[in-house]
Amino acid sequence: MPQTNWARLIIGIFIASIIMFLTDGFFHERVVEADWKAVYASLGVVPPAHATMGLVYFAIYELGRGILVMALYVMLRVCWKPGPAAAALAGIVTWIAFSVTGPAQFIPLGFFSHALWIKVGAFHLVTSIIAAVAGAAVYKDVRSKTA
Repeated sequence: MPQTNWARLIIGIFIASIIMFLTDGFFHERVVEADWKAVYASLGVVPPAHATMGLVYFAIYELGRGILVMALYVMLRVCWKPGPAAAALAGIVTWIAFSVTGPAQFIPLGFFSHALWIKVGAFHLVTSIIAAVAGAAVYKDVRSKTA
């Protein structure tokens, strides 16, 4: 039975997290900026000012996505053939956990609109799969000496 290659797992986590962090930042700042302004207007609040601490929270979120996608990929390698298909499945499961079900709870509270949820969800589906495949590309198991 293969053993977890912790160094390559950590590298894969960082690769996936960085891809998700950079693409998410671009998407929210450039593509759905008007959607966010509409959400803030409907809540009657001023959009928050950009601050370095905000980036830390976004990085923590993306690190969580990276950890889950790579952990799932490593586990899927045991029962599936390692490669892009297993990585894509890990990306899809991570997408469901973080990008579909997570934001859905904020829609009835007015913190997320239906349109924004759909746009972010569709974008995250693509980037979750790309990040999963990229992170998985560096991962190789350590073979057990007793196997």
